Formats: sequence, structure tokens, C-alpha cells
Amino acid sequence: MKKQKICVIGDGLAGLTTALVLSKLDIEINLIFKNKKIKKFIDCRTTAISESNYSFLSTHLNDSDLKVFYSCKNIDLYYEKLGRYHHFMNFTDGGKSLIHIAENKKLKKVFFKQIQKQKNIKIINGEVTKIDVQRSIISIKNKNLHYDLIALCLGRQSNIVSQFVGKRFIEDDVKEISFTSLVKHNSNISGPKQYFLKEGPLAILPIERNTFSFVWSLNKEYRKQKIESIKQLVHSKLKSILDPKTKIVLDNPIAFPVSFKFNVNFAKKNSLVLGDSSYNVHPIAGQGFNLILRDIKKLFEYIQEQQFLGLQIKDSTILEKFIRSRKPENLLFGLGINFTNRFFKHSKNTSLFKEMILKDIDKFKFLKKLSLKISDQGIFQ
Repeated sequence: MKKQKICVIGDGLAGLTTALVLSKLDIEINLIFKNKKIKKFIDCRTTAISESNYSFLSTHLNDSDLKVFYSCKNIDLYYEKLGRYHHFMNFTDGGKSLIHIAENKKLKKVFFKQIQKQKNIKIINGEVTKIDVQRSIISIKNKNLHYDLIALCLGRQSNIVSQFVGKRFIEDDVKEISFTSLVKHNSNISGPKQYFLKEGPLAILPIERNTFSFVWSLNKEYRKQKIESIKQLVHSKLKSILDPKTKIVLDNPIAFPVSFKFNVNFAKKNSLVLGDSSYNVHPIAGQGFNLILRDIKKLFEYIQEQQFLGLQIKDSTILEKFIRSRKPENLLFGLGINFTNRFFKHSKNTSLFKEMILKDIDKFKFLKKLSLKISDQGIFQ
């Protein structure tokens, strides 16, 4: 029987991960992106993944690849009141790693290196101009290519994806923009720290012993400020958060949009949208790529099951089962993260109420254990 064929479009984290994971199946894979070769990485963003997702990825990477991750055993949460930072929750799990953090550019290099080793992955450079959903055909370089399944991992700005998913979506404009950069320091920061500041949530994510990444979500109006002004603002805030004697040197921050958007339709016939194209969530909880990894893992399981039964992928129930399995959890996660962000937004009217809730919340061990489990494995595991 002729080998079945899957197309993965896009060379972002979602596309590279999908291609690499699915390559473990007895199937032909075309990885398509419009660059003639992998572009020079200028992305200074970082990605945090849970322990269970780290274990899943570790089966597709080797030991040297995994060195790009910085593993952390504790997470601390703070909120700001009258210029002071109050510690209200600490997450630990008996010395076990809770979260693993890596720079996006290094992670993408690792994935691409492994992809190049896979004999059943063919890399095609070019831009997809059209997708015939009904016949599972894509048009590229004046050629029509036929597939059993198409995975679109093109990001939220793709016109092809916009046409595919349509205009039915759940959206909440949080009116924020996030800034991120790498920071060199001489302090002792071993685990992630999340600060709920009056300007917006700021996360400190260590990636090396003396380097961390920050992600600070601010009002959209800050987009109008020059990068140097943002840099000075971040420097000042970090100096107030950390030990005043701490020396810090930060790169110029880059900005990326913040939104909660969940597309109602992200699968048709034999085509599926994955990654930011299907939904995007607030970075406050660092769950974006974790949700995508769970999507990819579930897709892999359904295709593997279909192959085990000797059934074809095309025109099967794989995508129907995928939607039933992943859509509810991804929506609940998105709504939950959005609610958390709004709960912590600075407001004089709700500050007393928040203080009452947060005052003794760290004592509720069951709640902390449940939060850790959901963050690690998802809601329905």
C-alpha cells in the first residue's frame, strides 16, 4: 500500500514540533515554509513547558538537545501594593522539576536539526498560494500537491488561515501589549517569578544561571513609546523588584500582541489549523505552547491508532475526535487565563477583595496541588 502523506505548513515552533513528532509514524511528511533556508533567528522570546510536556518532547530529542532547557523546581507569585511586593504563593513538588524554559531561537534550531535527520520528512521551500480543502490539495510553485492530511501552522496573521477559519470566533480585547527581552544579572534567581504589578503582569523566567527573560504585559498605549523609554522603564522596575545591589544589563525589548481569541472552526475535511492560528491566550500563565504540545500529542495518538487498525487517514474520523477531545480544554484554559488576568488588574475598587482572597491562599495545599496538576497535564487528564 502506498505510504500516506501529511503536509505541515509553517516553520514556527508549532510547525517544527508537529513535523518532528509525526515523523515517528510510518508516514511521509512534507514540511513547507516560504523561506529558501532557515532564516537567522532574531526572536528573543522564551517558551516554558510543563514537566509532562518536557517528558513528551524528550522522546523526540537527544540528551544534548535537552540542554537548551533550564529546569526549575519552584515558582513564586507576588502582587504589588503601595509600591511593595507581597509574596502570596509558592509552588513546589518535593524537589521535582515543575517547569522547563528555553529560548525560542535555540529550541527551533534543535527541532530543525532533528527534522533534517528524519528520512521521511521532505522540506519544501516555497509559499502556499491556495488550499483546496475538499480535495486536500495545496498549490505551491505552480504545482498541485495531494495529501491525506494538511496541518496549517502559519500563525495568527496568515491570510490563508483567516480564510480557512472564517469569522466565527470568541474574542476579548484585553488592550495590552507584551514586551520581552533577555537580562544579564548577578543575583540568585533559580525559579520563575510572576509579579502582578499595577502596570500589568510581569514574569521573570530564568534560562541560565545569570540570565533571565522577562515578559511584561502593559497597556497598548505603551506601544507609542520609544524602545529606549520602555527599556528604562523595565530597568527601573526590575531594580525595584530585585535586590537594589543587583547589577542588570538588558537587551532592547521587542513587542508582541496580546489577545484572547478562540476560533470556532479550525478543522475542515482533512485540514487542521494548529498553534496560534487556531487560538491564542494571554502569556500570563505561560500555557500557550503547553496547549499546542497537548494538541500535537493527541493528533499523533489518533493517527497512530488509525494506522494500527490498518485504516487510512484521509476522510477518517481523526479530526472529529481531535476536536471533541481538545476544543473544550483549550477554550476553558483560555477563558480561565483571561479571567486570571482581569482579576489581577489594578483597581482601587477590588484591591481589598483581592487582598482578602490572597492573604491565606498559600495555605490551601489541595488548591495548589490541583493547580500544579492542571498546569502540568491539562484539565481532563
